[in-house]
Amino acid sequence: VVDGLIRREPMETRLHFDNTSRTLAICAKEHFVSDDNVVLTLKGRLDTSNGKWQGDIKLRKKFFADSKFPLFTRADVGASYSTKSDEVLYGLKAKKCIELSPDGLLSLDVKGGYQMAAALPTTKKVWDCRVELSQKVFNFTEDQDVKVKLGYDVATRKPYGQIRENNWTLNTDFRKKFSLNYDL
Repeated sequence: VVDGLIRREPMETRLHFDNTSRTLAICAKEHFVSDDNVVLTLKGRLDTSNGKWQGDIKLRKKFFADSKFPLFTRADVGASYSTKSDEVLYGLKAKKCIELSPDGLLSLDVKGGYQMAAALPTTKKVWDCRVELSQKVFNFTEDQDVKVKLGYDVATRKPYGQIRENNWTLNTDFRKKFSLNYDL
């Protein structure tokens, strides 16, 4: 706790491999959250094959649904900067979670967002829309939880999937790409 207003969540670190770059990367992410749901996120990635690094910073305000306005589950408004693209993007994202089972383990998530870069001479605009069906299985085996996610990215018109176990995550587009993460 810093001055009673900001709490720091534990740093997330992971090893990342994907078949397109064919390199192993060390990734870290840190969140700083204020009492009024303003979140500062710092992310870094070090490519172990060539020593290049990439960094991202994101500042956003989170809004959560209430009984008066249940249109979305969560919405974020904010800005981000990436060293890879070297530009600042401003945006809005929202998520609606629909529980399909009484225990909440099967859900349908609809996610959407719009980002734009106000840098001249061009104004870059990016929109995102995804529909995901996810199933959580607690105690799949002793001390092992599993989450299976199938989704469709409307913007790119491509399906994708994810299988997540306690520390391992496999992502795929069911065609050419996959990535493997191990949380440290």
